[in-house]
This record gives sequence, C-alpha cells and structure tokens, in this order.
Amino acid sequence: MIVVVGSPLVGSTEAGLRAAGTAAGIARAAVAAGAEVQIVGKVGEDPGGDAVLLDLAAAGVGHAAILRDPSRPTPAASPAHFVETALFDEPEGQATARGDDDSTTAEDGLSLEPADIELALRYLPDYRVLVVSEPLAEASLRVALAAARWNAAAFVVIVSPGSSQPLAGDDATVIEAPHDDPDDAFAGIIGAYAAAIDRGEEPTEAFATASLSLGWSAVAD
Repeated sequence: MIVVVGSPLVGSTEAGLRAAGTAAGIARAAVAAGAEVQIVGKVGEDPGGDAVLLDLAAAGVGHAAILRDPSRPTPAASPAHFVETALFDEPEGQATARGDDDSTTAEDGLSLEPADIELALRYLPDYRVLVVSEPLAEASLRVALAAARWNAAAFVVIVSPGSSQPLAGDDATVIEAPHDDPDDAFAGIIGAYAAAIDRGEEPTEAFATASLSLGWSAVAD
C-alpha cells in the first residue's frame, strides 16, 4: 500500500467539483497503476470537502485518514475557484475570497500538524511507500520520516522548486516539483513511480517504469 501525505484541494470542472492538487493527482495515478492508496490530509467541513471525499472514493483512493476541519474552508485549486458562490456557505464572518487568507493559497491545502500525521499513520500500519506530497513543517516531516523508517517503507519527498530537504535522509527519494502542474503530468509520474516501488522495483528501475508508462521515453532512456 502507498500512503500519500498531503491535503487535497477542491477544483471545478464542467462536471462539477472534484479533488485537485498534487496529493490527489499522485493518489489517482498510483491507483491507475494498480496500487492501493490512502491519503493523509485535511479538508474543510464544507461542500468542497464533501466533493473531495466523494471524488477520491469514486477514483478508488482511500480517504479514511483525511481529517475534517470545521473552522476552515477547503482551499480551491486556483484563484478562479476562490469562491463567491453559494456552493460554499462560509461561516459567518468568513465570507471573503479564499485567496485573502494568508494561511492557504491556491497551491496549498490545509496544514497538517505533527499530531495529525501521527494519529493518521497509526491507522495505516501496512504500507510500503510513504509519499510526502507537499512541504511540511520540520516537526511534521520528522513524524512522517520516523513512521516510514518504523515500517521499513520507501520515503518519497516532494520539495518546492529550487529547494532541497536534507532532513529526509540519504535513503529518501527527494524530487523537486515544477512551478505548476496544470495537467497533473508531474503528479502522474510520481504516482506511477510510487506504484512501481510498491511492486518491489528498485528506485532507478521504478523511475524508468513510471516514465515509460506516461510516454516519457527520453527520460527513461
């Protein structure tokens, strides 16, 4: 099983609201590659959060470890979705555009505290790969790293463009995210990579497998 640590966003399509963001994209791709996947994250107790959970379930992604936060709305996937619509009934005093809130942006989901991650991973003991799909505070990352080592799981960490993560350790796979991933191409290759590792492939072989599965033969070569 693969565990993806990261809070999903809510996006909008012609078909309606859906789960969006890097965590959701990685999870979907890993499921498509044949893996069992659970997401550790947080969404609001709102219609956006409801839509995220329903969409993940429809995609075959486990969401038993996604927490609901009644005090915060589920962040939208882009400024175009920073809501001024009745689809999201903001609590009184919070009826502002979501982009005005300093703690969440178009790219960021609701933050995960160390206790959130520790509690969630207690209920997901049998996993072979743990993917941290978003930048975490040091204390939260340490909890995820300790859990991966305890379970002898492969540890994959996605970092912001231009940054590194020495705390992850030499045995981790650290991958720099692009500035944007509008078509989930990056999330797709990470999900396929995690699925290949989950099947028992070595990291180099797994990356080649993932690249080829998405038609990136030049990368695989």
